[in-house]
Amino acid sequence: MDYSDTLLTIAELGIALAGFATLATAIARRQDDQTPVLGSRLISMLEVALRNVAFAVLPLPFLASFSSDPNLWRVGSGVYIITVLAHAYFRKLGIGFFTKGWFRTSQVALIAATSLVAIANIVGLAGSDAFSLYIANLLLGLGSSGLMFLSVAKGVLYVERP
Repeated sequence: MDYSDTLLTIAELGIALAGFATLATAIARRQDDQTPVLGSRLISMLEVALRNVAFAVLPLPFLASFSSDPNLWRVGSGVYIITVLAHAYFRKLGIGFFTKGWFRTSQVALIAATSLVAIANIVGLAGSDAFSLYIANLLLGLGSSGLMFLSVAKGVLYVERP
């Protein structure tokens, strides 16, 4: 199996999400009181998207030597979950990563899901297919980034109704 193509595709998707959100925000920059909230959403989205890009390309140098070793993917899942939980913790302390409503619920659910998948991978529940759980972590991260993109787009495209 060619792991590098899958990882590079996930990295490309993360970069595309980050680019579209940045472009949409730059085009629709507002001068009212929503700019700080929108900026916070954009920063959070960029952090998550670029984190997933980093974890998609991080294993590439090790594939030549360790591609068939499931420990590569287990260690990657361990580092990934530590990074996700640290990011969530610091965002919670900072500027409103956990806001109200559907966004908060979806982000908490995705963090919980990626935590469970990562723990399953770390303890070896996937056996020799540890790569599949590593990819599941990255896809859940892309899902989180996609929801953040929707939140940013909603803020950019929001029109007050009279």
